[in-house]
Amino acid sequence: MRPALLLLLTSATAWAQVTAQPPSLQDLMHARNVGMGGAYRPLGYGAEAVSGNPAALSLYKRYQLELSGSWDITQGFGFGTVALADSASTEVAAGIAYHLVTLGRDDTQRTAHLSTAALSIPFGEVVHIGLSVQHQLITGASNTNSVTMNAGLMVKPLDFLSLSFSGHNLIDVRNADIPRFLSFGAAVNFGMFSACAEGRADLSTAEQGVRWAAAGGAEYIAGGLIPLRFGYSWDGILHTQSIGMGIGVFIEGSGLDFGYRYEIGGNKSHLLALTLKLQTQ
Repeated sequence: MRPALLLLLTSATAWAQVTAQPPSLQDLMHARNVGMGGAYRPLGYGAEAVSGNPAALSLYKRYQLELSGSWDITQGFGFGTVALADSASTEVAAGIAYHLVTLGRDDTQRTAHLSTAALSIPFGEVVHIGLSVQHQLITGASNTNSVTMNAGLMVKPLDFLSLSFSGHNLIDVRNADIPRFLSFGAAVNFGMFSACAEGRADLSTAEQGVRWAAAGGAEYIAGGLIPLRFGYSWDGILHTQSIGMGIGVFIEGSGLDFGYRYEIGGNKSHLLALTLKLQTQ
Protein backbone atom coordinates (compact mmCIF):
# COMPACT_ATOMS: atom_id res chain seq x y z
CA MET A 1 0.00 0.00 0.00
CA ARG A 2 2.79 2.45 0.85
CA PRO A 3 4.45 2.37 -2.63
CA ALA A 4 1.04 2.86 -4.26
CA LEU A 5 0.24 5.79 -1.96
CA LEU A 6 3.64 7.34 -2.61
CA LEU A 7 3.10 7.03 -6.38
CA LEU A 8 -0.30 8.70 -6.11
CA LEU A 9 1.07 11.60 -4.06
CA THR A 10 4.01 12.02 -6.44
CA SER A 11 1.69 12.12 -9.44
CA ALA A 12 -0.58 14.67 -7.79
CA THR A 13 2.41 16.85 -6.89
CA ALA A 14 3.78 16.63 -10.44
CA TRP A 15 0.40 17.67 -11.83
CA ALA A 16 0.24 20.66 -9.48
CA GLN A 17 3.71 21.80 -10.53
CA VAL A 18 2.83 21.83 -14.26
CA THR A 19 1.51 25.16 -15.52
CA ALA A 20 -1.96 24.89 -17.02
CA GLN A 21 -2.18 26.12 -20.61
CA PRO A 22 -4.81 28.54 -21.96
CA PRO A 23 -7.48 27.48 -24.50
CA SER A 24 -6.15 26.24 -27.84
CA LEU A 25 -7.40 25.34 -31.32
CA GLN A 26 -8.65 22.07 -29.79
CA ASP A 27 -11.34 24.15 -28.03
CA LEU A 28 -13.23 25.13 -31.19
CA MET A 29 -16.37 23.38 -30.00
CA HIS A 30 -19.98 24.30 -30.57
CA ALA A 31 -22.12 25.09 -27.52
CA ARG A 32 -23.62 21.59 -27.23
CA ASN A 33 -20.16 20.07 -27.02
CA VAL A 34 -18.94 22.62 -24.47
CA GLY A 35 -21.89 21.72 -22.26
CA MET A 36 -21.04 18.00 -22.53
CA GLY A 37 -17.47 18.49 -21.36
CA GLY A 38 -15.92 18.39 -24.83
CA ALA A 39 -16.99 14.83 -25.68
CA TYR A 40 -18.67 15.02 -29.08
CA ARG A 41 -16.92 13.18 -31.93
CA PRO A 42 -18.79 9.87 -31.45
CA LEU A 43 -22.20 11.61 -31.47
CA GLY A 44 -22.30 12.83 -35.06
CA TYR A 45 -25.36 15.05 -34.61
CA GLY A 46 -24.04 18.44 -35.63
CA ALA A 47 -22.12 20.16 -38.40
CA GLU A 48 -19.08 20.19 -36.09
CA ALA A 49 -18.36 16.78 -37.64
CA VAL A 50 -16.74 18.71 -40.51
CA SER A 51 -13.77 19.60 -38.32
CA GLY A 52 -14.27 16.76 -35.80
CA ASN A 53 -14.61 13.21 -37.11
CA PRO A 54 -15.63 13.64 -40.78
CA ALA A 55 -17.01 10.09 -40.90
CA ALA A 56 -19.89 11.26 -38.68
CA LEU A 57 -21.30 13.40 -41.51
CA SER A 58 -23.14 10.44 -43.06
CA LEU A 59 -24.59 9.02 -39.82
CA TYR A 60 -27.85 10.96 -40.21
CA LYS A 61 -29.67 12.27 -43.27
CA ARG A 62 -30.07 16.05 -43.08
CA TYR A 63 -29.19 19.51 -44.35
CA GLN A 64 -27.62 21.54 -41.58
CA LEU A 65 -26.34 25.06 -41.03
CA GLU A 66 -24.66 26.05 -37.78
CA LEU A 67 -23.45 29.46 -36.64
CA SER A 68 -21.39 29.27 -33.49
CA GLY A 69 -19.12 31.35 -31.34
CA SER A 70 -17.20 31.11 -28.09
CA TRP A 71 -15.56 33.65 -25.81
CA ASP A 72 -13.23 33.42 -22.82
CA ILE A 73 -12.50 36.98 -21.75
CA THR A 74 -10.06 35.92 -19.02
CA GLN A 75 -7.77 34.10 -21.48
CA GLY A 76 -7.97 36.23 -24.61
CA PHE A 77 -9.64 33.42 -26.54
CA GLY A 78 -12.60 33.64 -28.88
CA PHE A 79 -13.84 32.34 -32.19
CA GLY A 80 -16.71 32.50 -34.65
CA THR A 81 -17.60 29.79 -37.14
CA VAL A 82 -20.04 28.86 -39.86
CA ALA A 83 -20.50 25.22 -40.87
CA LEU A 84 -22.65 23.53 -43.52
CA ALA A 85 -23.40 19.80 -43.79
CA ASP A 86 -25.37 17.90 -46.44
CA SER A 87 -26.00 14.18 -46.12
CA ALA A 88 -29.44 14.11 -47.76
CA SER A 89 -28.70 14.93 -51.42
CA THR A 90 -26.47 11.97 -52.28
CA GLU A 91 -24.96 8.89 -50.68
CA VAL A 92 -21.70 10.78 -50.18
CA ALA A 93 -22.12 13.29 -47.36
CA ALA A 94 -20.20 16.57 -47.53
CA GLY A 95 -19.54 19.60 -45.39
CA ILE A 96 -17.55 22.82 -45.16
CA ALA A 97 -16.59 24.99 -42.20
CA TYR A 98 -14.74 28.24 -41.55
CA HIS A 99 -13.33 29.38 -38.20
CA LEU A 100 -11.95 32.80 -37.29
CA VAL A 101 -10.03 32.50 -34.03
CA THR A 102 -8.13 34.84 -31.74
CA LEU A 103 -6.05 33.39 -28.92
CA GLY A 104 -3.25 34.36 -26.59
CA ARG A 105 -2.30 37.69 -25.08
CA ASP A 106 0.55 40.16 -25.53
CA ASP A 107 3.58 38.34 -26.97
CA THR A 108 1.60 35.09 -27.51
CA GLN A 109 -1.33 36.64 -29.35
CA ARG A 110 -2.22 35.23 -32.76
CA THR A 111 -5.11 35.06 -35.22
CA ALA A 112 -6.12 31.91 -37.08
CA HIS A 113 -8.24 31.40 -40.20
CA LEU A 114 -9.21 27.73 -40.59
CA SER A 115 -11.06 26.48 -43.68
CA THR A 116 -12.17 22.84 -43.82
CA ALA A 117 -13.87 20.63 -46.42
CA ALA A 118 -14.98 17.09 -45.58
CA LEU A 119 -16.53 14.00 -47.20
CA SER A 120 -18.04 10.85 -45.70
CA ILE A 121 -19.03 7.59 -47.40
CA PRO A 122 -21.41 5.12 -45.73
CA PHE A 123 -21.04 1.37 -46.25
CA GLY A 124 -24.54 0.21 -45.44
CA GLU A 125 -25.82 1.62 -42.16
CA VAL A 126 -23.02 0.28 -39.98
CA VAL A 127 -19.68 1.60 -41.27
CA HIS A 128 -18.88 5.18 -42.25
CA ILE A 129 -15.50 6.44 -43.49
CA GLY A 130 -14.59 10.14 -43.75
CA LEU A 131 -11.80 12.45 -44.83
CA SER A 132 -11.29 16.18 -44.43
CA VAL A 133 -8.73 18.70 -45.65
CA GLN A 134 -8.01 21.87 -43.70
CA HIS A 135 -6.11 25.02 -44.62
CA GLN A 136 -4.63 27.04 -41.74
CA LEU A 137 -3.49 30.63 -41.95
CA ILE A 138 -2.11 31.71 -38.57
CA THR A 139 -0.43 35.07 -37.97
CA GLY A 140 1.10 36.59 -34.87
CA ALA A 141 3.30 34.79 -32.35
CA SER A 142 2.92 31.50 -34.23
CA ASN A 143 2.86 31.72 -38.03
CA THR A 144 1.85 29.15 -40.61
CA ASN A 145 0.22 28.95 -44.03
CA SER A 146 -0.32 25.23 -44.40
CA VAL A 147 -2.63 22.33 -45.25
CA THR A 148 -3.29 19.21 -43.23
CA MET A 149 -5.93 16.46 -43.14
CA ASN A 150 -8.10 14.37 -40.83
CA ALA A 151 -9.44 10.85 -41.39
CA GLY A 152 -12.10 9.02 -39.45
CA LEU A 153 -14.13 5.87 -38.98
CA MET A 154 -17.59 5.55 -37.42
CA VAL A 155 -19.16 2.19 -36.61
CA LYS A 156 -22.82 1.91 -35.59
CA PRO A 157 -23.32 -1.76 -34.65
CA LEU A 158 -26.62 -1.04 -32.85
CA ASP A 159 -29.27 1.64 -33.28
CA PHE A 160 -28.40 3.18 -29.92
CA LEU A 161 -24.59 2.81 -30.06
CA SER A 162 -21.91 4.54 -32.15
CA LEU A 163 -18.14 4.08 -31.99
CA SER A 164 -15.66 6.65 -33.27
CA PHE A 165 -11.99 6.63 -34.23
CA SER A 166 -10.17 9.47 -35.99
CA GLY A 167 -6.69 10.80 -36.74
CA HIS A 168 -6.15 14.56 -36.81
CA ASN A 169 -3.57 16.81 -38.46
CA LEU A 170 -2.04 13.76 -40.09
CA ILE A 171 0.19 15.97 -42.21
CA ASP A 172 2.72 17.41 -39.78
CA VAL A 173 2.89 21.16 -40.39
CA ARG A 174 5.40 21.68 -37.54
CA ASN A 175 3.33 24.24 -35.67
CA ALA A 176 2.50 23.90 -31.97
CA ASP A 177 -1.06 25.15 -32.54
CA ILE A 178 -1.77 22.22 -34.90
CA PRO A 179 -0.72 19.03 -33.07
CA ARG A 180 -1.17 15.51 -34.41
CA PHE A 181 -3.52 13.43 -32.27
CA LEU A 182 -5.81 10.41 -32.26
CA SER A 183 -9.35 10.40 -30.92
CA PHE A 184 -11.53 7.44 -29.96
CA GLY A 185 -14.82 7.13 -28.14
CA ALA A 186 -18.36 5.82 -27.88
CA ALA A 187 -21.83 7.31 -27.60
CA VAL A 188 -25.25 5.95 -26.73
CA ASN A 189 -28.66 7.39 -27.52
CA PHE A 190 -31.96 6.33 -25.95
CA GLY A 191 -34.53 8.76 -27.31
CA MET A 192 -34.29 11.93 -25.25
CA PHE A 193 -31.13 10.81 -23.42
CA SER A 194 -27.59 10.70 -24.88
CA ALA A 195 -24.21 10.07 -23.30
CA CYS A 196 -20.72 10.20 -24.75
CA ALA A 197 -17.15 9.38 -23.68
CA GLU A 198 -14.03 10.30 -25.63
CA GLY A 199 -10.28 9.89 -25.27
CA ARG A 200 -7.48 11.73 -27.06
CA ALA A 201 -3.82 10.78 -27.53
CA ASP A 202 -1.44 13.61 -28.47
CA LEU A 203 1.43 12.48 -30.73
CA SER A 204 3.04 15.83 -31.46
CA THR A 205 5.91 15.85 -28.95
CA ALA A 206 8.15 12.81 -29.26
CA GLU A 207 10.39 13.90 -26.39
CA GLN A 208 7.44 13.87 -23.96
CA GLY A 209 5.88 10.68 -25.29
CA VAL A 210 2.15 10.24 -25.79
CA ARG A 211 0.01 12.60 -23.73
CA TRP A 212 -3.63 11.86 -22.93
CA ALA A 213 -6.94 13.62 -22.42
CA ALA A 214 -10.42 12.29 -21.66
CA ALA A 215 -13.92 13.73 -21.52
CA GLY A 216 -17.44 12.55 -20.86
CA GLY A 217 -20.89 14.10 -20.88
CA ALA A 218 -24.61 13.52 -21.00
CA GLU A 219 -27.70 15.24 -22.39
CA TYR A 220 -31.38 14.94 -21.54
CA ILE A 221 -34.00 16.75 -23.64
CA ALA A 222 -36.70 17.65 -21.14
CA GLY A 223 -40.17 17.49 -22.66
CA GLY A 224 -38.55 16.90 -26.05
CA LEU A 225 -37.84 20.64 -26.15
CA ILE A 226 -35.23 21.78 -23.58
CA PRO A 227 -31.78 20.07 -23.71
CA LEU A 228 -29.99 19.90 -20.36
CA ARG A 229 -26.28 19.00 -20.50
CA PHE A 230 -23.42 18.28 -18.15
CA GLY A 231 -19.85 17.06 -18.68
CA TYR A 232 -16.33 16.77 -17.29
CA SER A 233 -12.90 16.77 -18.94
CA TRP A 234 -9.42 15.87 -17.77
CA ASP A 235 -6.67 17.10 -20.08
CA GLY A 236 -3.13 15.83 -19.56
CA ILE A 237 -2.06 17.68 -22.72
CA LEU A 238 -2.95 21.22 -21.63
CA HIS A 239 -2.86 20.23 -17.92
CA THR A 240 -6.41 21.33 -17.15
CA GLN A 241 -9.58 19.93 -15.63
CA SER A 242 -12.98 21.44 -16.26
CA ILE A 243 -16.70 20.96 -15.94
CA GLY A 244 -19.25 21.92 -18.55
CA MET A 245 -22.96 22.59 -18.51
CA GLY A 246 -25.47 23.73 -21.05
CA ILE A 247 -29.09 24.39 -21.94
CA GLY A 248 -30.94 25.07 -25.16
CA VAL A 249 -34.11 24.94 -27.22
CA PHE A 250 -34.61 21.99 -29.57
CA ILE A 251 -37.30 21.93 -32.29
CA GLU A 252 -37.17 19.15 -34.91
CA GLY A 253 -33.38 19.23 -35.17
CA SER A 254 -33.06 23.02 -35.15
CA GLY A 255 -32.46 25.13 -32.10
CA LEU A 256 -30.36 27.47 -30.01
CA ASP A 257 -27.73 26.17 -27.59
CA PHE A 258 -25.79 27.80 -24.78
CA GLY A 259 -22.75 26.19 -23.15
CA TYR A 260 -20.46 27.12 -20.26
CA ARG A 261 -17.15 25.58 -19.22
CA TYR A 262 -15.35 26.30 -15.94
CA GLU A 263 -11.75 25.30 -15.43
CA ILE A 264 -11.04 23.76 -12.03
CA GLY A 265 -7.92 25.47 -10.67
CA GLY A 266 -5.23 26.34 -13.20
CA ASN A 267 -6.13 29.50 -15.10
CA LYS A 268 -9.75 29.42 -13.85
CA SER A 269 -10.91 29.82 -17.43
CA HIS A 270 -14.56 30.76 -18.05
CA LEU A 271 -15.64 29.77 -21.58
CA LEU A 272 -19.03 30.84 -22.94
CA ALA A 273 -20.43 29.38 -26.16
CA LEU A 274 -23.53 30.04 -28.26
CA THR A 275 -24.75 28.09 -31.31
CA LEU A 276 -27.66 28.59 -33.70
CA LYS A 277 -28.53 25.40 -35.58
CA LEU A 278 -30.91 25.15 -38.55
CA GLN A 279 -31.73 21.68 -39.87
CA THR A 280 -34.03 20.07 -42.43
CA GLN A 281 -34.27 16.47 -43.59
